[in-house]
Amino acid sequence: MKRWYNLAALLLALTTLWVVFQVTIRIYEGVPHIEDEVAYSWQAALYARNRLAIESPPCPHCFLTPFVVDYNGLRFSKYPPGWAAALSIGTRLNLRDWVNPLLAALCIWLTYRLAGRFTSPPVGLLTAFLTLTSPFFLLNAGTLLSHVWSFFLTLAFILAWLEITQVQPAVPRWLSVLLAGFSLGLLALTRPLTAIAVAFPFFIEGIIHLIKSPPPVQRA
Repeated sequence: MKRWYNLAALLLALTTLWVVFQVTIRIYEGVPHIEDEVAYSWQAALYARNRLAIESPPCPHCFLTPFVVDYNGLRFSKYPPGWAAALSIGTRLNLRDWVNPLLAALCIWLTYRLAGRFTSPPVGLLTAFLTLTSPFFLLNAGTLLSHVWSFFLTLAFILAWLEITQVQPAVPRWLSVLLAGFSLGLLALTRPLTAIAVAFPFFIEGIIHLIKSPPPVQRA
C-alpha cells in the first residue's frame, strides 16, 4: 500500500514541476519582475562566468542595478552567494527558468516524506497536495527568488537530522551527517538569519542527545 502512496506523491511532484513552470513562463514570462530577482539573476550570470565581481563602470550611477554594490572599483551583489550559485547552474545550462520549478517539485516530495514520517502516508500525501495548491507556494516558486531553495534545504536538513538521531537509521549515519551539514551550511550561505532560526531548536535537541542518546547518536 505504501508503494502506491509513494507513486501518488511522485505524480504530485511531477505535477508541481509542470504547474510551477507554467507560472514561470505564463505569469512571470520568464523574466525578473522585482529588484531582488534582478540582483539574483545578475549575480547568477556573473557566477556562470566564473566571476565573483566585475570592474565598476566609469559612471556607476549611470548603470544602476538594484541591490548591486560598487566598492573600491568592483561591482558585486549585496546578497550571500548560496542561491545565486545554485541559479548559476541553470544559467550555464540555459535552463534558468527550470531551476525553481525543479526545486518546487523536490519540496513537494520531501514534504510528503516529512509529514508521512510523523503521521502516516495518507496524511503526508494530503500535506504535499495542500502545499502544491497553496497560491503563496506557487507564486514564490515561479519567481527567481531564493524562498523555494531555502525551503528545500530546510526540509533536507530536517529529514537528515531525523535519520541522524535514530538508534537504527535507514541509511548510513555518516551520509545523513554530511547531508545535514551541507544543507544547513548552504542555507546559511543563502539566508543566514533563516538558518539560525531553523538550527536553533535542533541545537537544543542536540544538547539533549549528547546527554541521553546512545554513543553512535552522540558522535553523529
